[in-house]
Amino acid sequence: MGKRGQKQGIHSRATRKQIFRIYLIQAVIGIGLSAALLLKDTVTAYSALLGAVLYLIPNLYFASRALKSNPNQSPNTALVELYASEIWKMGISIVAFAAVFILVKPLNPFSLFVTFILMQISGWIAQMNLNNRFLKL
Repeated sequence: MGKRGQKQGIHSRATRKQIFRIYLIQAVIGIGLSAALLLKDTVTAYSALLGAVLYLIPNLYFASRALKSNPNQSPNTALVELYASEIWKMGISIVAFAAVFILVKPLNPFSLFVTFILMQISGWIAQMNLNNRFLKL
C-alpha cells in the first residue's frame, strides 16, 4: 500500500487513462479535419489523415510502453523504460515518415505536416485542459 491507503500504481493508471483519452480526442480531430478537407481535394484529405496517423502511432506506442503499470518497478528501471520508449518512438516516426514519402504518390506534404503539427498542439492544449493541477498554478 502506498500513501493514504492507495494501491501503488493508481496514479499511473489514472495518468494512462487520461493520456489515452487525449489520443482519442486527437484521433477524432484528425478524422474530422480529413473529412472536412475531403470537400477540397482527395489528396489533401488523405495526406491530412496520414499526418494524424504519423503522429498517433508512435505516440500510442510510447504511451503504452512507458506507462505500463508495474508497482514492483524500481525508479531506475522506469527511467530506462522511459528512455527506451522515446528512442523507439523516434525510430518508428522516422521509418513511418520515410515510408509515407516513398510509397504514397501523390502526396500533399503541406497538408501532412500541418496536420502533424496541429496534432502536437492539440495534445498540449488537451493536456493543459484535462490536468486540473496545472490549471490551479
